[in-house]
Amino acid sequence: MLLFTGILLGLIVGTIRKGSIFRLNSLKWLWIVFVPFIVSLLIKYYPEIPLLFKAGVTTVSYLCVLIFVFANRKYLVPSIILGLGTLSNYLVIAVNGFRMPISVKALSIYPSMTAEAVLSQRADYFVATDGARLLFLGDVIYFPVKIFEGFLSIGDVFLALGMFILIVQVMGKNCFVEKKPPETSSDREI
Repeated sequence: MLLFTGILLGLIVGTIRKGSIFRLNSLKWLWIVFVPFIVSLLIKYYPEIPLLFKAGVTTVSYLCVLIFVFANRKYLVPSIILGLGTLSNYLVIAVNGFRMPISVKALSIYPSMTAEAVLSQRADYFVATDGARLLFLGDVIYFPVKIFEGFLSIGDVFLALGMFILIVQVMGKNCFVEKKPPETSSDREI
């Protein structure tokens, strides 16, 4: 949800800055970022998927995002932020059996939630009641705003911020890039 918020805010800010949404066509391999969304639906609702297949599908999904980031590396700042978000989310998922750990605090905030209910509704998540590897990279940040209420990871924050910056930068005035001053006649003589 936070990623979509970053995209939406990027489009709004890009438009306010008199940018053009059509400039987003200049992004290379844009279509490839939709692969992870399609793949996540498969993993989300089918807990019986064998771990090896799930690991392969998840890895390909994250590689698609990294391919997009690499293909658009000329946008340095958002590429670094997107890359960090992608790698941190993949790392925590990979070391936890290809499932994202959720903070135990979720059980106190959502009293009707149980660890079993999470697994039955989302096969790609688990409540870290018995701990988890690299839990600090998991969904441990509580976001209390009602419409978006829930838990998210530092990787999610990086992905949303990176997409926001990328969209604003590509749409318009390159507000996150240092601009070079125009050449003067004295510069050309040197």
